[in-house]
Amino acid sequence: MFFRGADWIVKLKQQRYLHRCQNSVMRDYLQSEFPSLRTDYRQVEYLAVDLEMTGLNASDDHILSIGFVPVIDQRVVLNGARHIYVSSDQGVGQSAVIHGIHDKDIDQATPLAEALGLLLDALKGRVMVLHCAQLDLSFLEQACRGLYNSSLYVPVVDTMALEDQRLQRTGMARGSESLRLGDCRRRYNLPDYSAHNALIDAVSTAELFLAQTRYRFGSHPSDLRHIVSIK
Repeated sequence: MFFRGADWIVKLKQQRYLHRCQNSVMRDYLQSEFPSLRTDYRQVEYLAVDLEMTGLNASDDHILSIGFVPVIDQRVVLNGARHIYVSSDQGVGQSAVIHGIHDKDIDQATPLAEALGLLLDALKGRVMVLHCAQLDLSFLEQACRGLYNSSLYVPVVDTMALEDQRLQRTGMARGSESLRLGDCRRRYNLPDYSAHNALIDAVSTAELFLAQTRYRFGSHPSDLRHIVSIK
């Protein structure tokens, strides 16, 4: 009964966001159906997402690229993947040494409004999967407020948080193991990929998510509520 109530609260908040939002792109997204928290997580569709930015401060820095890939029926759907460079007149600055994106890559790239619209369209009816969700969500929130005058309301799975929970359950001291994406993948014998490319990191996150849930639940059903949070 409690989680039926939780679903009702999610729906009510979704309707409140919809009522306050005047932008057609965000309204279209908010009218999509969020998965029930009581659904077996294996029956839910996900969208693994990664951003590359000029820095770590959403107030001062900006998004340079967005990568995403769907996870459907417990499979990474590569033919649904997208990698979008985001145009900016502010330049990439010193961040180019981290992600390899240069000013020439974003001069004629996709405007942020269009890129975010593509992301929201891909998110409809899906749960977003991020590694270190707090960071990427801060940039998405900043973008949504600037473009739509609205916060982003979305169900999220944070693979970093899932890994932290696993380490605590196995008795490892907090901080004794790295929670970086590549280090988390190695604990599941997943291959090393090049980092700091939004699409590659999105695929890396999707694969990590599948490995984590398989390790935790095996072939047994489990409610989505055990792994998701609502932003």
